Amino acid sequence: MPEPQPSTSTLSPYAARLNAAIDAHMAGRLDEARAVYEAVLEEDPIEPVALHFYGIWLHQAGRHAEAVEKLELASALEPDNAAWHNDLGNVFFAVGEFEAAAGAYGAALDITPDDHTVWNNLGAAQMQQGRNEEAIAAFQRAVEIAPEFLPSLLHLGNLFEAAGDKMQASHYQCRAYVLPPMEGKSWEMVGISFYFLGRLEEAAQAYRAWLASEPDNPIAAHMLAACSQLDVPTRASDRYIESHFDRYAETFETNLLHSLGYRGPSLIGQGVGRVAQAARQFATIDIGCGTGLCGEYLRPYSHHLSGVDLAGKMLEKAAATGLYDQLEKAEITDYLLRHPQSCDLVTAADTMIYFGDLEKVFKAVATVLRPGGHFVFTVEVLTPQDAVADGYCLHASGRYRHGRDYVRTLLQAHGLAAVYQEDEVLREEVRQPVAGMLFVARRQ
Repeated sequence: MPEPQPSTSTLSPYAARLNAAIDAHMAGRLDEARAVYEAVLEEDPIEPVALHFYGIWLHQAGRHAEAVEKLELASALEPDNAAWHNDLGNVFFAVGEFEAAAGAYGAALDITPDDHTVWNNLGAAQMQQGRNEEAIAAFQRAVEIAPEFLPSLLHLGNLFEAAGDKMQASHYQCRAYVLPPMEGKSWEMVGISFYFLGRLEEAAQAYRAWLASEPDNPIAAHMLAACSQLDVPTRASDRYIESHFDRYAETFETNLLHSLGYRGPSLIGQGVGRVAQAARQFATIDIGCGTGLCGEYLRPYSHHLSGVDLAGKMLEKAAATGLYDQLEKAEITDYLLRHPQSCDLVTAADTMIYFGDLEKVFKAVATVLRPGGHFVFTVEVLTPQDAVADGYCLHASGRYRHGRDYVRTLLQAHGLAAVYQEDEVLREEVRQPVAGMLFVARRQ
């Protein structure tokens, strides 16, 4: 909470003397200012301007009880001076009298209801009292008036995070993070923040700046394509996948399962349950297995369970589960083509989202499956807002979305008959459900 600052406005008959004193006060010549305040008050003990600024001087000198007495009297003499009520609130706040501070801020807002700084002060006082819902309302009012007011944005991010509302917390944290200055900030996080806020042109600018500073960075290149829709690749590069997921191996599961409500593995489990007829029935390959989140759903149905992924650090996490018989670091289409007719079940939870053109991966799946084997996978689906080419698009999230008809047609072209398909919510992102589909296809 900032120290109260004197205002230079005054309508006192002692105007000339007090203006000079206030100028001295603001310049740090405190003894000079005090002498004038005391002299004026000796002549007129209820001179409001002298009372107010002497009260501020007393507070700054650590004489808080005397300060409050002078400030309250000044405000009583000039009850329509919002700035003086706010100063009184600041003094109460500084000495830990938060209820009194909130009352003074409320009096200021009765006079100037559109002062975002006072709304912020009121929220801070309410927060100190544990009145968090009221504090949130005050801070939100502050940012309605001044959308880029950093202190209130930060308070809102912290309060929503403490309340467990990760989406709202992220919204306000992102609004705070993208405010200038940009020096010392991660261009990646700036881009992610702009994406979260739906400001895609600015997200693209951030990724462009990141790529300019790191021309060989595959994540910067991929995200620039996603947000700008320029030079869009038909699939995410191997370097992007490896770099992206190796960096997030430690926090991947926590972020997906708890922050984003990720349902991919459980949906895969549901799909496999639809075709399984006995325990330990399948030789299974989990493609894009990541940290092994699908393992607990696949192990009961699999007499042999293999996992394939490009991110070595993710595979280390999968190995630690003890659920997989074999794990291999490889590009999944190459791996599948090297093992023709070697399994009964292929699963892919949120793996197709890194492929736009599914031709090669579906061909590889058809190659690795024995006749009668099954392919269980999820995709994110196109929405009416998506710009579509060839049945899929690269969304600004960096993930590919696919059309339902495109997926079904391509499955059929490779001898994979869709025996089950269902619209599903895969996760939450940007405070919205991410629409997807669960497919179960059988190798003919």
